[in-house]
Amino acid sequence: MLSNLLYTVMLNTVINSKPSALVAIDAAGFISHAYITDRSQASLSFYIGKHFSRTMHILFGASNGMLIIEAVQSCRDNNQQIRIPRLKHASKRNLNEYFECSITPAPAQSVVVFFQKITESVLFQDEFCTINDQHESLNRDLCVAMANLDFQLMDLEHAHKKLSALYRITAIVQKTVDEKEVLEEILDGVIHELGFVNAAIFLLDSKSQELINKAHRGYNSDLRIPLGQGIIGYAALLRELVYVPDITLEPRYIPGTKNGFSEVAVPLIVNDQVIGILDVETSDEQALKAYDLDLLRSLASQIAMTIAHASHVSQVCLEASTDGLTSVYNYRHFRNILHQEFKRTIRCQQPLSLLMIDIDYFKHYNDINGHLHGDDALKAVAGLVRQYCRGTDYVFRYGGEEFVVLLPMTDTHQAHIFAERIRKAIAEYPFENCATQPGGALTVSIGIAGYPYNADNETDLIAAADQALYSAKRSTRNCSCLYTKENTAGAELGESFQYEKIG
Repeated sequence: MLSNLLYTVMLNTVINSKPSALVAIDAAGFISHAYITDRSQASLSFYIGKHFSRTMHILFGASNGMLIIEAVQSCRDNNQQIRIPRLKHASKRNLNEYFECSITPAPAQSVVVFFQKITESVLFQDEFCTINDQHESLNRDLCVAMANLDFQLMDLEHAHKKLSALYRITAIVQKTVDEKEVLEEILDGVIHELGFVNAAIFLLDSKSQELINKAHRGYNSDLRIPLGQGIIGYAALLRELVYVPDITLEPRYIPGTKNGFSEVAVPLIVNDQVIGILDVETSDEQALKAYDLDLLRSLASQIAMTIAHASHVSQVCLEASTDGLTSVYNYRHFRNILHQEFKRTIRCQQPLSLLMIDIDYFKHYNDINGHLHGDDALKAVAGLVRQYCRGTDYVFRYGGEEFVVLLPMTDTHQAHIFAERIRKAIAEYPFENCATQPGGALTVSIGIAGYPYNADNETDLIAAADQALYSAKRSTRNCSCLYTKENTAGAELGESFQYEKIG
């Protein structure tokens, strides 16, 4: 029974493709089983029979080793799972590695300890904390700089507008972390608080090495400037503010507005990396003064931090909602999106269809070709499904070799035609060693259900699609099956047909 548990957990580890280790400890405190990602069982035989306590002290040091042992004892005493979120381990090269530890009780006073490597996440978190500290330091420096400004050189109304812009930009992250909304809010602050007419934010595309216009007021929206070209590209390459009082005398100028006369390009730098440019063009009636340039230079630091923060949070949200192997949405995000789409569907009185897709004989494919080829097949199937989806559709990995497609504003007849296109595309795809599969190809079976035809709530919609999938698997496989209420209990549930039969 314990071996089955270990095999299940290890299988999940392989699927998730994350460096992990699993150790089983018997009632006497000795290691009875050990599994480590990318390590053969023969190489792990040294650990079998070793005392777990001594092994942990060697690997993690006295302090962390004692913490693990105490957690194991507490798990035995209370028969409850215990999690240690962060353990530090010094490698042979004196590099710090970090692990998350989960301790789970097992039968006969044995315990299963699961280690997952989280070094990359910890280092990223530490780096972000450093950036955040720099952010706070910049805020303090900026406040000191603003306090030391000689307000006698400008009127009070002008000073108030400048401070308002700083406050507005600082407060953006409390409203939203969506990149587009953040950029629009920044430009609103620059335009309305500082009085500029033409302003734009260009972000650097690291692949194409181009500065792309992501948000603007008064600029050409399709403007893409190679790094080093134009005033904007030159400022990014130079990593310093570039001010051109008269663009008509500047041969590097790339036209961006219709009424520009002066241009200032300010690099946006985070952690010593240029992420973009804040560019402002003014007319000949609005001359830029020295304190305008100083303020734009100061605001650029705050703007860069704000954009970086929004990008980081968006990336974290994306990772939390995405399956690591196939890059489609994960099961948790499926439940959230289904709930949102179901409410919207009912409110707008529109149809909603759901496809449940399962790869036929996938265990056979894994057994014959190995899990690496199996992972490649999962990625390819996910890619083919996404290829046929519209911009309004959602693709999720439901678990194992199952996928779900959510089709808003789509009735079951349309969904059935759509399902057949996916099924045929997968059946014709040249998967590695697919000829070893039953039927000579790697195929899928698809169950289809929809609202309001087959279900009036989220749970029933999933159940109906699952029943239709069950019918497809019971019949010929490599087919799609539409749920019908008349046949919910039998193997003939649904109407199964091949793509060629659709008229």
